[in-house]
Amino acid sequence: MTHNEQRRRQTLEQIAEVKRILSATEYALNHKTPATLLVTSAARGEGKSLFAAALAAAAAQSGRYRVAALDLNWYQPALHRFFGLAQTHTTQQIGEADLRDLVCQSGEDSLDILTAPSDFADQSRRHGPALTSPARLIRQARDAYDLVVIDSAAVFPTNRIMLDPVMLAGIADGVVLVILTAATPRQQVRKAQKIMESAGANILGAVANHWQPAARG
Repeated sequence: MTHNEQRRRQTLEQIAEVKRILSATEYALNHKTPATLLVTSAARGEGKSLFAAALAAAAAQSGRYRVAALDLNWYQPALHRFFGLAQTHTTQQIGEADLRDLVCQSGEDSLDILTAPSDFADQSRRHGPALTSPARLIRQARDAYDLVVIDSAAVFPTNRIMLDPVMLAGIADGVVLVILTAATPRQQVRKAQKIMESAGANILGAVANHWQPAARG
């Protein structure tokens, strides 16, 4: 098998796996619509933003949903990059404007993206924590879309200027925890799970990123 053929096979396998996870998520949410789904992780760098983007795209491509993907990881935003978008709105604009005037088209039918504000780092240094309530954005998204996928910050390390993923987890209908296998300590994952559950989060399950099945002897 050539390198290109191998990459194509891996891509197809990844697409199939995301579709399988989407189906499992739908089942866990009892096919509820509208529904809000938070994607987070115990630590940074576990691939949650890529997974959130892939899941939102798969849901839109299924033809069953009108989907919004919200980047509420304002401290380290990444969602816009996966769709080739720019961060065009300020923190004040996102705090005051209607969601319908803020979302961007993703290039996928039935999928809109809310990018993180372009000036959040500067604003947070001047004013402290986030200047807007994310609950308002989530509520507006729930009213306008069938499925809302929320990319949030990691649970650890906590940071006073990030939008609190634990609070967001309590608002969402369901939470998916992305875990980078062989990297994140198991006790850290369990701690994140317990903290979110104590805040009222409905944890639907975990996605093992870069998981490799054990070789058979």
